[in-house]
Amino acid sequence: MTTRINKGRQRIDMVKMKNARNLQFTFSKHRASLFKKASELCTLCGAEIVIVVFSPGDKGVFSFGHPSVNTLVERFLGRNLPLPNNDVHNQQIVARREAGIRELNTKLMNLEGVL
Repeated sequence: MTTRINKGRQRIDMVKMKNARNLQFTFSKHRASLFKKASELCTLCGAEIVIVVFSPGDKGVFSFGHPSVNTLVERFLGRNLPLPNNDVHNQQIVARREAGIRELNTKLMNLEGVL
């Protein structure tokens, strides 16, 4: 009877994949998980996040932003934006809207995972 020697988990070198099909599949899988983690971070910590990802082979541009991509990009670029209103009623409306957006983002990530 021979004993099998298991090497366990081994380190994989981080190099660009050469197979275009595997590259696209890996990109799609990791993009979905990246957006899911960003959504969770927004929900749990109230962070404002923008992620813009260009797919390999110029197949498209994907973005995720909370509360919105445009608002946060404008703020990052230092353009003049109106100051947020600290009225309690408006905060409740914004909170409800953001909860709906988070729920829709979660459903979108689930559907992308199924596809």
